[in-house]
Amino acid sequence: MGERDADADPSAPLRLPDDPTAADDPGALLAGLLAALRWGRDDGAAALWASLTPRARGPLGDVAGARRALGNELLAPLVAHAAAEVDPWDVHGDVARTHLRVVADPVHAPSGQAVSALYLVSARRDAETGWRLTGLRRDDLPWT
Repeated sequence: MGERDADADPSAPLRLPDDPTAADDPGALLAGLLAALRWGRDDGAAALWASLTPRARGPLGDVAGARRALGNELLAPLVAHAAAEVDPWDVHGDVARTHLRVVADPVHAPSGQAVSALYLVSARRDAETGWRLTGLRRDDLPWT
């Protein structure tokens, strides 16, 4: 859900899109988050934090907590991923979910090898903020 000004400094912080239709589309929310995650952990953490509902932010504490979470083996494949594929969204009123598959670039994967990961992504829409993520859970490991 983030973008950069084409003329801006690449180290400039990510900004959320001003497009009002993005608030009405969970796919746009996730696409923006994935774009930010490709830039790296700092941009990804800021975009992840901005994309979460207040309740979903709780376990992270703050943006620094989001950055730490993106460094663990469950979420690390999202950072600087080489490819992402999103299933069609299953939308029921103000809640939605989908599956997301990513392939981590071997250079950025914790093991140094390409890693494929599957995530269950859930979102909720409210009148004030539009769509926000309620969950991002690794869904391909038996112990998650």
